Amino acid sequence: MLRVGIVDDHPVARRGMAAVLGDDPDFEVVASVARTADLPDPASLDVVLCDLYLGEGRPSVPEVRDLAARTHVLVVSAASQPADVLACVAAGAAGYLTKDSEDELFGEAVRTVAAGGFYVSPHLADVVRSAAHSAESRDGLLLTVREEEALGWIAKGLTHAQAARRMGVATSTVDTYIKRIRARLSLGNKAELVWFARNLAEGGRADPPAR
Repeated sequence: MLRVGIVDDHPVARRGMAAVLGDDPDFEVVASVARTADLPDPASLDVVLCDLYLGEGRPSVPEVRDLAARTHVLVVSAASQPADVLACVAAGAAGYLTKDSEDELFGEAVRTVAAGGFYVSPHLADVVRSAAHSAESRDGLLLTVREEEALGWIAKGLTHAQAARRMGVATSTVDTYIKRIRARLSLGNKAELVWFARNLAEGGRADPPAR
């Protein structure tokens, strides 16, 4: 059974999420609080569902970053701006689910995140991908075929050296590809890079192109 915590400053939202997850025997909601500071021992939880805007209406990205250092964090928010999603993932969140999602998606998201995967609301993945592609087009910085291939291998869990061997290039070349991708798309750590590759590529996953 997965131990789940909920952080949301709206009581109705907390009760709603607890009810949805409580209907599934795989989940145990062990904490439901209004502030991250009130969450008992986050490290003992498998997943924490955290609202993006807590208290005074400011994004709770610092709270997400703090929680992500101790457990898997699934951000659950009414906000659906691509910038919000990317900011949360950059802070270490393992997923982003909008509050208007169907009930079954809550369970799917929690299971995915608890297993170490990345999850984003399906409709939101398209929105973020479009925003990223629009930014690339404006700047004339579309990814090359080889950069996309390198990104695909990294998404599969390969190191830069392993990806380089698969592609028949030097490790330094893959380093350059990834550095360019991060700069163009404002991607920070590896978790954000992998998330982008898996969730924003065509079909929802960045598989290496056929060679």
